[in-house]
Order: sequence, then structure tokens, then C-alpha cells
Amino acid sequence: MSALTQARILAGLSIEEAAREIGIPSGYLSEIENGKRGVSSERADVIASVYQKSKDQIFLPTRYAIREVLSTNSA
Repeated sequence: MSALTQARILAGLSIEEAAREIGIPSGYLSEIENGKRGVSSERADVIASVYQKSKDQIFLPTRYAIREVLSTNSA
């Protein structure tokens, strides 16, 4: 699960609710969460604001790729 997805869930938002607040279709947000689409700096700011996080907490600074969260549970 990406840091972006975790931030959305921790913010208590479904993907549909988050997309509505961000102003994009939910399918587009899903593609961002799954790393299939990049985002502009401005959109990354909006997403971070909606999720009540800093942009650096959920995006890598280079091209605003989504940060990956390393699992603390190893199989």
C-alpha cells in the first residue's frame, strides 16, 4: 500500500470522497495511488492538504512520485 493510499485511509476518506474534494475523477486518483500517473506540484499540494499531510510525507520530491511504505511485517 502506498503512502498516498495510507494517508487517504488515515484521513477517513474513501477514494470517491477524496477525489471529489481534490476535484478529480476517482479513477484518476486510483491511477495516482497505484503509480500509473504522476502529479504536478500543484496537484500534489492539493492532495496533501486534503489528507492533512505535508507533500513530502506522501510524495517523493522528484516528479512527485508516490512514496512506498515498507512493511514492518516480513513474511
